[in-house]
Amino acid sequence: MEAVLNIAIPAAVCIIMVSIGFGVTRDDLHRALGVPKAFLIGATAQVMMVPVFVFLFLMLLQPEREIALGIMILALCPGGALSNILTKVSGGDVALSVSITAFTNVFSVATLPSLSVLAARYFVGTDVNASEILAITLQMALIGTVPVVLGMVLRYIAPNLAERHGGTFFSFSLIVFVFIMGWSIIESIHVFYVAMIALGWQLLALLCVLLALGVGTGRLVGLTLPHRITLIFEIGVQNSALGIAVGAMIWRGTSGFPVYATPAAVYGSLTLLLLLPVVALASRLSKKGAIARQ
Repeated sequence: MEAVLNIAIPAAVCIIMVSIGFGVTRDDLHRALGVPKAFLIGATAQVMMVPVFVFLFLMLLQPEREIALGIMILALCPGGALSNILTKVSGGDVALSVSITAFTNVFSVATLPSLSVLAARYFVGTDVNASEILAITLQMALIGTVPVVLGMVLRYIAPNLAERHGGTFFSFSLIVFVFIMGWSIIESIHVFYVAMIALGWQLLALLCVLLALGVGTGRLVGLTLPHRITLIFEIGVQNSALGIAVGAMIWRGTSGFPVYATPAAVYGSLTLLLLLPVVALASRLSKKGAIARQ
């Protein structure tokens, strides 16, 4: 199981991110960044609005302090590869998604360590090593951005190959990713069963709040449908893998699954299961919008 978590899943994510970069051209990036409103709103919402909303959510819900810290850590972890994957599958603006993810991940290298220290002090009165959190945050940022850049470089070098096989490569890598994640969840279900019963409704409520924030933000500022779909997943999806890693670092228990990482682990499982209807609906709307524009 440890080999799956440490090797197989990161490898699958890297392959998917290469395939996503395979489908993004310089023109796509110029077009995405040519709509600065969508980029700025998405990045600002992920960096500022999500942590504030989650903090207010915790003040209202008043969960146990250890669980509250785990949820707050999760809120500080911007969307990673999963938000890009869901955006692509749903017909959103992939270039915009990649741009927002890259910016928020790089920005989190500065914010996540310091804010995690403050959260730990506030919720449980614990001092933590910010340098260790910085190291894992930087590692996650590299996993999420370097493969995309590599895919874009490969597309630039061999554009015909990317055009012919890019879709097939992405589909295959996505199937592998879903299989590995599904298997890892099944293998570790005994660890999460009690936590799912205790925390599932809270994290489901949190996921709904974040998705509503993504939907409402896009509609409020009048963005196009592909941009709204992108914001739904960029704002609504947090990087549970990074949340698990940071929670495990802060946890000082000697045995058992790290309590501070449990919310991120449960959230990750819920996200994969509960976002499928959202993805299906967004994909359907995207296809209808594309047909209407023809």
